[in-house]
Amino acid sequence: MLVGVDIGASRTKLVVLPPGAQQPVHQRVVETPVEASPQEFLAWLVRELQALHVEHFAGVGIGIAGLVNRRGELLLAPNLPRLRNFALQQGLQERLRCPILLDNDANVAAWAEALYGAAHDVESFLYVTLGTGVGGALVLERRLWRGVDGTAGEIGHMVVDITATGITGLPPYRIGVLEEYTGMSALLRCAASVVRRYPHSELFAQPVTLDALARAYHAGDEAARECLVWYGWVLGIGIASALALLGLQVVVLGGGIVEAFPQLPELVARVVHERALPPLVPTVQVRRAQFGSWAGALGAAWLVAEYVGSAPS
Repeated sequence: MLVGVDIGASRTKLVVLPPGAQQPVHQRVVETPVEASPQEFLAWLVRELQALHVEHFAGVGIGIAGLVNRRGELLLAPNLPRLRNFALQQGLQERLRCPILLDNDANVAAWAEALYGAAHDVESFLYVTLGTGVGGALVLERRLWRGVDGTAGEIGHMVVDITATGITGLPPYRIGVLEEYTGMSALLRCAASVVRRYPHSELFAQPVTLDALARAYHAGDEAARECLVWYGWVLGIGIASALALLGLQVVVLGGGIVEAFPQLPELVARVVHERALPPLVPTVQVRRAQFGSWAGALGAAWLVAEYVGSAPS
């Protein structure tokens, strides 16, 4: 059996697929131990894989929210602070004795969309995932483009505010970047600020969560709508800037924020069409990802399937 794992900031998803299959025969969600040490994390992951009761692992593909090099080492994971320069792929391979493939979570999700999802009909596209953080991946001529050491595509770390200066608690590489304005915490900060001007909003004088914001938006709440328009504007400017460099025609948006607001690609597309280079405007498309929250786990399984030579037909 092939196993795909998507390790997120709070939850980890696992799927089991027979070699050559597109549909999982089993899927599971568990909590991610965000404060675990490297050895504790490795032991936890082995236990969760063994709990799937797979008789033989043909391969295990893993996507994780962080910078992963070509050797399968986790260099940095903002939401898993103790896992720096961690040889996770090697450690897991030594314990399971089967092919292991570790990659960035956006890369594996993009691969799912490239094979059977929103980008199955194009050769090249930019994938952007919007959740706790903002990740990105590049598929160029039907191949994942990982850059010199596996860290290409990180649109969330593209600087969009050159006036931002030292911010307490932030390392220099995170100051003024797109993720600071379009990650989950930024969206909720925006909502909390905007709602103060709307005393009749259903969000007024209460903690704002993503679910509450989505309910208010879909109910026509003015504060929620203003917040999402602002969010789409900032994200659209970032994507337009990326397209000026990349010259791509298709952008796929995925992640929890897109699932909560299915209209977001349309809002972003309006801004991209306004701010992108004129030659790109007539052909640029902003699409919604098709695989939702399971894209990472499925993409990881399909990626390792190709690695071991048992990709679905």
